[in-house]
Amino acid sequence: MSAATVEHPGPLLPGAPRFRFTLPDGWRVAPAPRALAVARPAAEPGGFVPNLTVTADLVPAGTTSVEVLAAMLAEYPGDTHPADDGDAASVRLTRPHAAGTVHQRVDVLVDPTPVPGDHRHALTVVSSWSESTPSDLRDALAAAHTSVRLGTDDPA
Repeated sequence: MSAATVEHPGPLLPGAPRFRFTLPDGWRVAPAPRALAVARPAAEPGGFVPNLTVTADLVPAGTTSVEVLAAMLAEYPGDTHPADDGDAASVRLTRPHAAGTVHQRVDVLVDPTPVPGDHRHALTVVSSWSESTPSDLRDALAAAHTSVRLGTDDPA
């Protein structure tokens, strides 16, 4: 029996999908536990801090973004509302929080690039804000959220 070296990311264990988004002026971004990216204002306002979170999960090939979102919503403790754009893989959520009602927009994108084990990556984009979030921060958050794209202009 011979040993094999397995590298991550590598051909057998792929890393997360490449994605891009436009970071608003005055915002910072970093990875966080269980997240590929979390963006938030550099000068954080008091109370709830608006943020954009990007995560990725492996799903079986053939799983749709609608199915991924439905599985997430089955565990959600708040209220769900259809997204304004009518996209079936997009939803608006609300839940109580110590800082007041928190609002979220959730979009799921499934990367068509196959990975080993007959899987695909599902990218989940969540933007969160409260009723007290100033409108300029809400606008910046919405622009960042809608700018998220799988892949890059210049793949490595």
